[in-house]
Amino acid sequence: MREVLTQHTSRTSRWPDPRVVVSASLLIIDILLLALTLSHTLGPWRFLLGLVFALGAPGWSLVGLVDLRSAALEIGLSVAVSLALIMLCGQLMMTLHAWHPVLLEELMCAACAPSLLVQSKDLRRVANRAR
Repeated sequence: MREVLTQHTSRTSRWPDPRVVVSASLLIIDILLLALTLSHTLGPWRFLLGLVFALGAPGWSLVGLVDLRSAALEIGLSVAVSLALIMLCGQLMMTLHAWHPVLLEELMCAACAPSLLVQSKDLRRVANRAR
């Protein structure tokens, strides 16, 4: 009974699902970081955006699709998967003698964007319903 009530209220609520807000926020960070990287901009903003992106976006792109229904588990897995993916890709690049961290950053941004876009799709639906 509790699940039915929760599902009913979440569908009719005007507020977006927090998972959708996280996905949309990470998508914005992804796009900003990619733009800063492609324009060869350095500085504290790129560092902060890169740090937030590296800790969250690669893992959330995969873990967010699973919908585990436990915020603590999703956050923990997202950070762990993000760090593992970045270390794995970095190790592969070093092994292949193709170490280019900027290229890795660009490829990670490009790889995460489609999943984050799909997961943030519900945010546009809620915005259209509010009009």
